[in-house]
Amino acid sequence: MGCGSSNKITIIINLDRNNSFYYTGEYVNGNVQLNIMDGELAASEICIKLIGEIGYTTSRTGSDGRGHTNTQTQYHHIPFYSSEFTIAQSANEQQQLVYDQGKYSWPFQIFLTEDLASEICIKLIGEIGYTTSRTGSDGRGHTNTQTQYHHIPFYSSEFTIAQSANEQQQLVYDQGKYSWPFQIFLTEDLPPTINDHRSYPRVRYYLQVILDKISYRSNTKETPYLNIFPRVNLLQNPQCLISTTFNNKNKKDVILKGTLNKSGIIPGESITGTLEIENPRKVLIKCIYVTLFQNYEIGSDSRRLKIFETTLPEIVNLKNEQIREPFSIIIPPNILPPSYKFNGGLQAIVNVHIHYLIKFEVIVEGIFCDFHVDIPIILGTEPNPDPYPDQQQIFNSLNTPDVPNYEQSEFKDNDPPPDYDSVVLNVE
Repeated sequence: MGCGSSNKITIIINLDRNNSFYYTGEYVNGNVQLNIMDGELAASEICIKLIGEIGYTTSRTGSDGRGHTNTQTQYHHIPFYSSEFTIAQSANEQQQLVYDQGKYSWPFQIFLTEDLASEICIKLIGEIGYTTSRTGSDGRGHTNTQTQYHHIPFYSSEFTIAQSANEQQQLVYDQGKYSWPFQIFLTEDLPPTINDHRSYPRVRYYLQVILDKISYRSNTKETPYLNIFPRVNLLQNPQCLISTTFNNKNKKDVILKGTLNKSGIIPGESITGTLEIENPRKVLIKCIYVTLFQNYEIGSDSRRLKIFETTLPEIVNLKNEQIREPFSIIIPPNILPPSYKFNGGLQAIVNVHIHYLIKFEVIVEGIFCDFHVDIPIILGTEPNPDPYPDQQQIFNSLNTPDVPNYEQSEFKDNDPPPDYDSVVLNVE
């Protein structure tokens, strides 16, 4: 029989990295511990899953017909990736893996109680999450908005930790602690982790332990969430390593022309180029803002985040007819998901697109005289610039495993999400 809802089995998942950051093409290694505090456990399979998931919200507005409206927020959690690793498995359907009371360890910590299982496995799951809104009316002049939260898995990889010899045989573990090692290979074409795993929209990856196809979340404070980035090598895209030009003008005939030495950048590297300004009317040019934006679309949800902003120090309060200034701006050596486009999934197609742009905004004296130019850039992961550390070293220096949001989104979700597990139970 399965493990049911017994509280006499405890499971812990430990990773071999304290920062939980991985690149695609790497293995996720860890340890599962099982503690059976009373009785025995029999199972046909034990496995662990890595899951990628998106979460988003939708809103629905309705009316009660008396001039009052109400808004309902719906939370969606959609896994988009699942990778399973079998820890232990019985030889056939009749045989069960049987564990007496005690402690067991397959480097991947699991604490077990009294129950039956023929297999123990661990899964890595990739999932996107996003929100949508729906506005409705009750027919009496009142409207309400409901926010719906979507979670779509797009990836799953499973590793079997323990398995009985056959379907009739059970895995039996006595009271104690058990530990199994596991290894899950990350395929090359996974989208990057985007946003905190509790935010919407998001792309997230997490691990689950499976006892006879019943999922157990780790008994630590949180489910183990992984930060996974695809490798984006700028050398494989020569077009982004050559110079690019741009230009624009305003109604006062102020013309901005510029050149970027290249459009492919690594965090910690400098954006370099030259700006030329033609100002025949000698109007006052107050300053030029340079801003790096991150744009992403996850499912049907999209956001724009301001990563950083600065001004060019040599172009402040000038009226020159001709201005020509080189510039060099360092991209902060922070953890930033690389530019990437993903289209795939498991049961449903998942779309994830993250891209960046540099905005040059010229602030000119007068009403509606400001103007700007947007230049798309590609943010890569390699080759890393010198002398900045690589991103794995940056992750190692963090105190928390979460990928931070560097700036508040310009588009905000006002409704806080409910508890994850309470929502997932109602998601089809």
